[in-house]
Amino acid sequence: MTPSMDYRSSLEYLESLIDYERTPAEARTARFFNLARTENLLRRLHNPEKGLVCIHIAGTKGKGSTAAMAASILRAAGYRVGLYTSPHMVSFRERIRINDEPISESQVAALTARLQPHLEALHREEAGPPSFFEAYTAIAFLHFQEQRTDIAVLETGLGGRLDATNVVQPRVCGITTIAMDHMLELGNSLVQIAGEKVGIIKPEVPVVCAPQEPEAMEVISAVCRQEQAPLLRVGAFGEGCDISVTASPPAAAGQRISIESHKIEYHDVEVALLGEHQAWNAGVAVGMIEVLAEQGLHIKSEAIPAGLQQVRWPGRFQVIKGEPKVILDGAHDTASASALVRTVRTLFPDAGITLVLGISEDKDIEGIAAALSTIAARVVLTTAKSPRAAGLEELQRRVSSKFERADVHTAAEVEAALESARALTHKKGIILVTGSLYVVGEAMQALGISPM
Repeated sequence: MTPSMDYRSSLEYLESLIDYERTPAEARTARFFNLARTENLLRRLHNPEKGLVCIHIAGTKGKGSTAAMAASILRAAGYRVGLYTSPHMVSFRERIRINDEPISESQVAALTARLQPHLEALHREEAGPPSFFEAYTAIAFLHFQEQRTDIAVLETGLGGRLDATNVVQPRVCGITTIAMDHMLELGNSLVQIAGEKVGIIKPEVPVVCAPQEPEAMEVISAVCRQEQAPLLRVGAFGEGCDISVTASPPAAAGQRISIESHKIEYHDVEVALLGEHQAWNAGVAVGMIEVLAEQGLHIKSEAIPAGLQQVRWPGRFQVIKGEPKVILDGAHDTASASALVRTVRTLFPDAGITLVLGISEDKDIEGIAAALSTIAARVVLTTAKSPRAAGLEELQRRVSSKFERADVHTAAEVEAALESARALTHKKGIILVTGSLYVVGEAMQALGISPM
């Protein structure tokens, strides 16, 4: 008989498993990443993933936003949709949702209790016991199976080829923009990183791909040819892409885009998520939905605009009204920080910006700071309560030369950093919290905002 657990004890048990998300990057060597542990666990659970109809998404930037858009469109079409994303900002429950409702505490506890004897038994296997992410991925599969989802939208955690989610047989794959991130685990070039991301591509399964740097696109195209996987490229009008997207400049209430291919045409569609990059993410999401429609899934024509208008994805250019306004954005690589800067300049060209900035130690700290320095009048450096967070002394040492024109302060905790930023910022100015989803999550807690 499976022992019972409450939510607190289930979290304590899951957190006792090795957690690569909270492990310093130098300890996360390639030998720790393999599919054997996940496959062993799922086999003991009678492979709940095998019965799932699913979408699988990899990429460096925007894969969570793309997953949220695809799930929102499918909900608008009337389907019961599972969504699995990572990391979370406040609660583990954020990662597993059905029709935007997070998994309940009692469900986490019950499924963890069900997993526990299998996890303990796997200590004796050559591959070793599963990690936190591998176990939580199994919980997601079980939850989606038991709750009879019509379709599941899955975001990879890290990379693709050896990610725990890469045990599924998807109906369609999405690849969002690939950039330089997680170099210690994935490689030091776009070619190497792309080589890991394309590991989700399966024989003859269609792939919808966001705009890429040429060297990344070459890798994607080559693997699609090798696997005989149809490739649909998203790009701007006039570039000869399979799915063409154009976007109006973002506005405070959202932005409008048009999407066309030889089979679809949607004009002046409102996208709730802000930022020019969200237009590409929307193109990938819509492209994947259209592939599903071609495979026989019934998608009402109004579901696409409705889903894009209704999508919620907290912590990604999330504007909190007030005086001053607070913007929460989890940009944590140089490319994302640059995109964030462009969006801020478009929406708030004259506002004085105070940064609340904390960055994980394994990120391109100097590159992120250089991008953000172009809009920062004031900076409050801080650190999240995460083992991966760069300490204040290290952060200050590495970014001081980038913020020579800004007024720089420090605060040991995110809540104190927000208080300092409020004191420094005019009521018509903006406080921009960024650099890490961990920092954004702690800011949400300090502000009394729930991502659920």
